[in-house]
Amino acid sequence: MSTLNSVIPSVPVSDMDAALKFYTEKLGFKLSFINGKFYAILARDGVELGLCPVSYHKGIPGKNGMYLKVAGVDALYAEIVAKGVTVLHPLKTENYGMREFMIADLDGNTINYGEPC
Repeated sequence: MSTLNSVIPSVPVSDMDAALKFYTEKLGFKLSFINGKFYAILARDGVELGLCPVSYHKGIPGKNGMYLKVAGVDALYAEIVAKGVTVLHPLKTENYGMREFMIADLDGNTINYGEPC
């Protein structure tokens, strides 16, 4: 019997160096693996994301999104806003039982953060 235990979404980026700086300095991720300019894995609190230049990724920057479930969404929102990240959807309690907000990275890929309420 096999068990899936994690997923690493690959996010297409147009400028790897700029993306690494944004994800580490603005979103609090730490670089955990890099293969030259071809692929990088970033981690925060056990969540991993892969960054891949558009020349190696079949996705289109700005057309990708992810939803990260978190604990402490209010504190995370305050942290991200304090670092000057543009918020697309301000922190709000939704009628479907989630408290969430949305940002975009430098390429327009959307990142939703949400916590059940």
